[in-house]
Amino acid sequence: MVTFDCSASRHDGVTLVTVRLRDIAEPTRVTVRNCLDGPVWPPRSEGLPEAGWTVSGFSGILTPGSHALGYATPARPEAPPAELADAVAVPEADTGETPSTSPAEVVRELGDPSPPADAVPTADPSPSFPEPTAPGEDSGPQPPADNATSPTTAATRAAGDDGPAGDRGAGSPDSDGKGDHITGLPPEIGPWMAAMERRTDTAEALAAAETLPEATKAVHEAGGLDGVRTLADAGDEAQLRHLARRARRLADRRAGATIPVETLAALA
Repeated sequence: MVTFDCSASRHDGVTLVTVRLRDIAEPTRVTVRNCLDGPVWPPRSEGLPEAGWTVSGFSGILTPGSHALGYATPARPEAPPAELADAVAVPEADTGETPSTSPAEVVRELGDPSPPADAVPTADPSPSFPEPTAPGEDSGPQPPADNATSPTTAATRAAGDDGPAGDRGAGSPDSDGKGDHITGLPPEIGPWMAAMERRTDTAEALAAAETLPEATKAVHEAGGLDGVRTLADAGDEAQLRHLARRARRLADRRAGATIPVETLAALA
């Protein structure tokens, strides 16, 4: 017979609940229900809830022995904070550690949000992101990634982070919505900035994913595992800030170099 007990403590406006299950003689499916007046905040791994957890509690198969489960909730503690709603032996259950192929399980186990390509439902090969180098560096502008999301002005905003808000001037680049050009920039720089915008859109989608469908979609649009890893290691922010600093210094120099056209014309 499964032995159950639980306790709760309040810290900084959050209630922490600890559940202990002992004397489990064989694989058993247990259901632990939260009794407090508030949602369950389950333990998370790589931003995703651990397997078996929902907003109302936990349900899953536990191996023989003793186990401890813990979760948080905004509700104030009361007695009892949780209850063992069900415990059914499932001796035929496979409790071996079989590598998971679901995106959620892979995301939980990886050290970065990079599910393997075979865990993402996609019919197309996973393209890799380009690795742009800032214009004027060792290599020229790179072509935009085919699989990137629709462009916004995210990269343009990032390039202006080093200066005062709104200090962008009349020639500030804006996206024309076509995804391969940004108006107001020389043709050598426009494609590079457009690629950076799309890469930033993709990075924001990956960082904001909190549910399994969102994570699956974001990883798919990033081009799978290879695309996510390449984007994570690309150093885009450093390139953009380096470009922004150089551009601002040049802009300041250019602003101070007032050309006396009329005087030069008279001297000529």
